[in-house]
Amino acid sequence: MKINRAAVLSIFLWASIGLGNATAQFVEFGPLHRIKAKPSSLSGANSRITETLSIPFWEDFSKGIDTLKWAPEGASYTETIGINPPSIGMLLLNGVDENGRPYSFVNIDQGVTDQFTSKTIDLSGIPSAEQNSLFLSFFWQAGGRAEYPDEGDQLSLQVQNEEGSWITIWFVRGSADHPREEFTQAFVPILPELQHAEFKFRFVARGRQSGPFDSWLVDYIYLNTNRNPEETDYPDRSLTVPNRLRLGDFGAYPLELLASNQERIWSLVSNEFQNLEDRFRAMEYSIQISDPESGIVLPINTNTPFNPVPNALERRKFESLPFDEIPVPQLETDLILKTTLLSGDDLLFESIGGDTTRFESVDFRENDTVKTTFPIRDFFAYDNGSADYSAGINQRAGQLAVEYNTPEEVYLKGISINFTNPNQGEQAIDILVWKELDQAPIFRREDLIPRFPTSDSLVYFSLDTNIVVSGTFYVGYAQFTDDFVYVGLDKLNDTGEKIFYNVSQTWVQNEEVSGSILIRPHVTLATPFVENELPEENLRVFPNPVRNKLEVEGAFSEVRIFDPFGREIFLEREQGQKGEIINFNGQRPGIYILQVLTEAGLQTHRILVN
Repeated sequence: MKINRAAVLSIFLWASIGLGNATAQFVEFGPLHRIKAKPSSLSGANSRITETLSIPFWEDFSKGIDTLKWAPEGASYTETIGINPPSIGMLLLNGVDENGRPYSFVNIDQGVTDQFTSKTIDLSGIPSAEQNSLFLSFFWQAGGRAEYPDEGDQLSLQVQNEEGSWITIWFVRGSADHPREEFTQAFVPILPELQHAEFKFRFVARGRQSGPFDSWLVDYIYLNTNRNPEETDYPDRSLTVPNRLRLGDFGAYPLELLASNQERIWSLVSNEFQNLEDRFRAMEYSIQISDPESGIVLPINTNTPFNPVPNALERRKFESLPFDEIPVPQLETDLILKTTLLSGDDLLFESIGGDTTRFESVDFRENDTVKTTFPIRDFFAYDNGSADYSAGINQRAGQLAVEYNTPEEVYLKGISINFTNPNQGEQAIDILVWKELDQAPIFRREDLIPRFPTSDSLVYFSLDTNIVVSGTFYVGYAQFTDDFVYVGLDKLNDTGEKIFYNVSQTWVQNEEVSGSILIRPHVTLATPFVENELPEENLRVFPNPVRNKLEVEGAFSEVRIFDPFGREIFLEREQGQKGEIINFNGQRPGIYILQVLTEAGLQTHRILVN
């Protein structure tokens, strides 16, 4: 089929801003608000330590946001929005709060937006000889892959004095002169009059309050004495991005298809390191793939030396050795990709008079290991598991489709979609499957977007009929509103050419919005459900929709129930006057499948649980 190619407008908008009668289009939105809490190594009574910290103070966000160190106020975590960060993981400040909502619904409102505050740091015991050598350093970037701050916008560093007042000691304004693809290091003195027992510091963003605009990124924060502004390097080597691995085009693959379709189409595992020290450093790396279900580990690289030896302050991309295939898991699993630098990094230490003191609060080994996952389950996916942005169309009866290709004939049993705006809950859509986009869909069914707690949720729509697909096919939806329906967009892996949309009776292949839409087909080699075509006059299933109890009346020998993810579940039942009563109380909303075995055969019913 020949697709009409047209340019696609790609702009940043916010879900709460109405667009009136704007021209129908396919648009990206973002970034989405994300929080990743750093796992605590403390437990029990030790986790309830005092919130007062001490120097040296170091944070590179490589494991997430440490709530023992920080009090976030709207700021979020990202591994993808910053460009060329000093280490993996960074802080994002923009115009949405901790719930991902704008600070104002008036588009022109300007003011303070996100803030990020340290817990209390006791600076009262610094010897007088060291008080003039206390510096706070950090790396910052304007915009990154998000929206660039305007000239009137600002990122500031504030500290709290002994009276409890916040004082600005550093700031930067938006400017077209800021490098968009580099982080800049700030090196700020903390003067003796600010060194007290209740010291705190915070980053404050100022800009548009109506959405994820005017973005700033902050990373690699270090506060300590005996520092020299002329010495801005660190005895640290870091990994800077998530691991990347593809099986053909895919970032997830069905287990049933893996054995016969994986040979010689795996990509190399790739990553990137940054030498943060102003000297060359010989080092090695290891890469492995492991199956947590079986415990099987496949070493790809083991203590492989970097060649040539990394130079001072060098940033370098690197790849694994090639491999043809992996051991096929016995069960569905998420493979773990683990990349480790063997760099000689260690705890920060100082030597005085032959005595060495090591500081556990500064462990430069934390950013030497990156773990990511590759799902081997029942679905194909182009994305890397989570959305950085959203995308959508604004046209009643508009359709969005993603192209997939299966290497052998399979049954399509369900479709999962990441809806990123909780306000879309209970909105009607048509779930669609096409063999060719210029032909009528081979499957169409109206469904509701269920309510869900976060923008990370993937909604599974079970297909209660046999749909056989082979080769190229398309999955997606049609909407019944002129408002945007927001679907997750992964910006790390770009398969934008697989996205198609129809807002004017003509299909258009996306050419401008980069990324992978989180719409996934779930497949199986076995028949997922068998529809019965015999009369059902002796069987009643009611009420449908159901909120609590479902009654099944008639002559039957067995009832099986499958949840919205296609898994068989076992609910509480009781005997009714003419059959059984099944208790759905407490089950999550969605479409459930009821299989009832009767003398006439197996009957399948779709049950909507509210």
